Amino acid sequence: MSSSTPPPARPQYIPPREPAREPRTRRPIGRWVAALLVVAVAIGGVVAFALLRGGPTTTGASDEDRIRVAIDDFTTALRDGDLAALRSGTCGPLASFYGGISDEDFAATHDAAVASGSIPDVLSVDTIQITSAEAPDVTTAIAQVTARGGNETAPSPRTFDLALEDETWKVCA
Repeated sequence: MSSSTPPPARPQYIPPREPAREPRTRRPIGRWVAALLVVAVAIGGVVAFALLRGGPTTTGASDEDRIRVAIDDFTTALRDGDLAALRSGTCGPLASFYGGISDEDFAATHDAAVASGSIPDVLSVDTIQITSAEAPDVTTAIAQVTARGGNETAPSPRTFDLALEDETWKVCA
């Protein structure tokens, strides 16, 4: 090496840089609270809409649901021999029949129907057709059901005629 040549450079020590501070992030709980708030507002909106919209009745049940209940109540009263329920849940010819029969005659007729297996067991209510009417006419409905009598092996379609009297569906035939 010549004297005019500078000595080789020695390696220099460069200290590591301090890591940059990351900005503080929000905790995940804030996101959950926000999500729950959105869900609560959405549910509240649905409930408010349902309440403001109202329904076909004050109880909220649809006419179809109330017709199904009327048919179920009627067939249960038939099966149980409940003459009072049959009198209050029928209209037209059936109301005339149950209103005009004595308790003793009904008990004998019911016993004979049970013995012969002629009381139907409704398996399903398949279709309901409602015919609306303006007062003083009566709103009516016809329901087709699948039913089986006590001694029948195969179910068969049957129909129920109903009428809406004083906001209550009643079985007429």
